[in-house]
Amino acid sequence: MTSGWGLRIGEIVLGLVVLGLGLFIVVETSMLEVGPANAAIGPRMFPFLVSFGLLAVGVAVLWQALFGHIAHEHGFELDWLAVVLVSAGLLAQMFLVESLGWIIATTLLFVAATLAFRERRVLISIAIGLFLACLTFWIFNYGLGLSLPVGTTIEELLPGSDEEAE
Repeated sequence: MTSGWGLRIGEIVLGLVVLGLGLFIVVETSMLEVGPANAAIGPRMFPFLVSFGLLAVGVAVLWQALFGHIAHEHGFELDWLAVVLVSAGLLAQMFLVESLGWIIATTLLFVAATLAFRERRVLISIAIGLFLACLTFWIFNYGLGLSLPVGTTIEELLPGSDEEAE
């Protein structure tokens, strides 16, 4: 069992790490060179939003650690199965997104996350994950003009531009 002071130190460290990450993202994003065409809303907007969110969470955690109550007075148990499933899903997406593409890799990540939350209806999780992955793929590729990877394996199965030219 951890003492109250030990838990406060842990929360203080967590708050400082989140604040540090937020500050790091602010500094790195502000040094990003952006062309004049992207001055209003451009590639800096999303990182700044994330960094300000991290800064707000870091301040809130620090405030609670220093002046508030302890979140888990008797310590807490970490759900290792959930940590392993989400980590495996993230690693799978990272390693499979180039070969299998955004849609399949993201669907696998979604299913791993639902399994971490103890969802038993795997087919429904696959269907929802597939829908969300297709939706984000469509929004990024066709709505925003950006390109998420189709996947080298999938591209080999699709008819190529050489066959279309004939």
